Amino acid sequence: MKAKRIFYTMNVVSWIVFIGYCIKAGSIFFVSILSLFGNKNVTENLYLGIDLSSLFEFSTTHYTLLVMLLVIIASLKAYVFYLLISIFKIINFDKPFNSVIVNLIFKISYIALSIGLIGIFANSYVTWLRFKVFFTQISIETSAYIFMAGVVFVIATLFKRATEIQSENELTI
Repeated sequence: MKAKRIFYTMNVVSWIVFIGYCIKAGSIFFVSILSLFGNKNVTENLYLGIDLSSLFEFSTTHYTLLVMLLVIIASLKAYVFYLLISIFKIINFDKPFNSVIVNLIFKISYIALSIGLIGIFANSYVTWLRFKVFFTQISIETSAYIFMAGVVFVIATLFKRATEIQSENELTI
């Protein structure tokens, strides 16, 4: 019973984080669209104090690319939590190992790896841009996602093997 309570709590927390990342991706996207086609003053406070006004004045292409990277990273993080919510929705405590859950866990590991690699590229791009123009320091912390991808991949592999063992046990009845 305690495990079910923990799973329920994790499900609620996953929903909260999922909604938070959706809001972050949506606000960055819509404010950047507004800045490109309307009010250029919103670049001074893109999202939670990110000031990209000097980058926007330097080059709208670089501004657009950086904003796209921020939106992609936030969207992928939201997608990871969406997949986690899907796992909580599907999981059955009587037979927890099935191929659908295994596939979702593998997807989480691949998406986490993508977040880490895109984050490394984004950090390199921001570092390069800061040599060209001064703007508010942007912290894109995604390096932990590469390690997380490896850990989740190992867990997915274990789940896959457990699924095979569970199906073999069902056949030997």
